[in-house]
Amino acid sequence: MNNLVYMAAAFPAIIIALSLHEFGHAAMATKMGDPTPRLQGRLTINPLAHLDPMGTLFILMTLIAGFGFGWGKPVQTNPAYYTNYRQGRILVAIAGPMMNLMQAMFAVGVGYLLFMGHVGLSAFVHLFLQWFILINIVLMLFNLFPVPPLDGGHVAEMLLPWHLRDQFRRLAPMGLLIVLGLLFFTRLFQLIFGGFIAGMAWLLQVGFGTEFVAYLFAAH
Repeated sequence: MNNLVYMAAAFPAIIIALSLHEFGHAAMATKMGDPTPRLQGRLTINPLAHLDPMGTLFILMTLIAGFGFGWGKPVQTNPAYYTNYRQGRILVAIAGPMMNLMQAMFAVGVGYLLFMGHVGLSAFVHLFLQWFILINIVLMLFNLFPVPPLDGGHVAEMLLPWHLRDQFRRLAPMGLLIVLGLLFFTRLFQLIFGGFIAGMAWLLQVGFGTEFVAYLFAAH
């Protein structure tokens, strides 16, 4: 039963985080003058528009194994519409990770309102909030790695001199495998993700108090 509650809470948290990440890209590209996301039906918060079938199946399979990992359908954009090519590429790239940061902050805010209202959290709500905050932070950090095809890779490409960009793009087919290898087979995952989450918990404790952190993150 506990495993079912865990999966029931984690799955929608991951789906929402992924969908709004992709919506962030679509919204920023639209703001930059690119009609492509709107014409392809991606300028929406409806998860059905952003889910990748294999990525969603992978989420379910990995949740059964005890953790959740998957991906959404990448938003197609046409940078030729941007008034400022470099600025547009950078803003569209970081819009997804920044949307994840906003989601995490929103969830913390909701948690704090519940805490101030002395609302007891059910196991489902507690796990959902924990997962929602965690997965958004992980998605933000993961996508900011400066390796193509990740969002951070697009930013890094725009910051490189023109003559180096073609060489950098050649990393794209292997970029994701390189990052996953670094994360799972070195201490990089622990150092970056663990350190950031520990720092976030410390900031929450300083800003909101130890009782709130225990209320939000302690085992239910």
